Amino acid sequence: MSEALRRIADAVTDVTEGGVNAALNALGVVGREPQHAHEACRMPLPSPGSAPDIHSEVEWV
Repeated sequence: MSEALRRIADAVTDVTEGGVNAALNALGVVGREPQHAHEACRMPLPSPGSAPDIHSEVEWV
């Protein structure tokens, strides 16, 4: 890694998302929307008794 790239990486290591937003706003960057986690599409569970041959177990560790 070059020295210049190493200095940039060191400078942004401790920057929070709020700090990034503040820096971008100070530079006049607009239109940066917060990224939200995509909600996964969920299939409805089958009704009880509709598939008697399916058996599942959950072990909490």
